[in-house]
Amino acid sequence: MEGHPSKNTTFLNIEDLDVFLNKHDSNFIWLLVATILSCGWIIYLTYYNSRNIGLFLTLVINRLYKDGYIHIGSFSFSVLSGKVMFRDVYYINQDMSIRIQDGFLIFRWWKMYNPKQKQHDPKAETRLYVTVNGFEFHVYNRTDLYARLQETFGLEPTLLTTKKDEERGPEDPANTLESVNIKAESPEPTSSWRSLIPVIKLNISTGRLAFGNHHLPQTLCVNFEDAFLTYATKPPSSHLDQYMHIVKGSLENVRVMLVPSPRYLGMQNDE
Repeated sequence: MEGHPSKNTTFLNIEDLDVFLNKHDSNFIWLLVATILSCGWIIYLTYYNSRNIGLFLTLVINRLYKDGYIHIGSFSFSVLSGKVMFRDVYYINQDMSIRIQDGFLIFRWWKMYNPKQKQHDPKAETRLYVTVNGFEFHVYNRTDLYARLQETFGLEPTLLTTKKDEERGPEDPANTLESVNIKAESPEPTSSWRSLIPVIKLNISTGRLAFGNHHLPQTLCVNFEDAFLTYATKPPSSHLDQYMHIVKGSLENVRVMLVPSPRYLGMQNDE
């Protein structure tokens, strides 16, 4: 019909757009492509880059480390602010598990390094801050101790030992004390990482410690809401030691409970 335009004249196709851009010598199409690619790159960096880095680190670490499983959900870092952020991190082996919902650490690299700084100074300036949300630490086995008891009493081994223990093999008790080599720490302040990071501050929001498994009738649980800890070292009181660990801090809303172990098939004694 003459009163209605055709479909070809209603919508502009790609060829007509190309002719139009060439005729007017315009770079609008390249501007449009650059805008779309920039938006896609920003979306990738915002939502997917940290997850892909976490997946890559998980694959690499588990390829190199065979005595457990380490998972990193997402990982990102900023060199300018010295900040490392992580999410959904957990470590599991045959004796324990550590789970962290999310957290970050800040390394203040811009602080001036003093070579004359004492190596074990609890009052030194803090250079490393760590903040963790949703921390869980669960100890459910002690394989090394049980394997040592089996070897001591001459029982048939029934536990799976790590590759390090298999390579080391059984130890001779007579040569154990003779093979001990007490290595004293070097008095040079710059010989240890503690001269660079003498004090570490750790803040934990909502933490839980658990000790037990399904073979025990009850599991010991320690729950707290907030923890403010400071880790440092000081010179040892004995010449046989290298240094002494110091952890000072405070916990809020602490609860210590004995709860029934799930999947325990025995009788529960409610004392």
